[in-house]
Amino acid sequence: MPEGVDTKAMLPRAVSARVAYASGTGFYADPSGSRQLRLSYCYPTPERITEGVRRLASVLSAELNVLKTFGVPDRAASRSIGATGTARRGPQAPSPDTT
Repeated sequence: MPEGVDTKAMLPRAVSARVAYASGTGFYADPSGSRQLRLSYCYPTPERITEGVRRLASVLSAELNVLKTFGVPDRAASRSIGATGTARRGPQAPSPDTT
């Protein structure tokens, strides 16, 4: 996927369009894989595969329009360093005042 597309974050929008995939993050031991996805193509008929790809392309197009409008998120800025020195994602609750 293009830079900035996070397949795990995009999955709910794809499911709303009635198409599903496995986000690439589930296939890596580290945090990589956010730009990859896996599709099932063994069981569905060729017609259903074509329709699924059309729906996924529509979701991806909308995602790229959002990225074009708001820019690619800075992944480093969305992380903070925890007490153990490891990177944590997302907002963090303040530590309780123990004094």
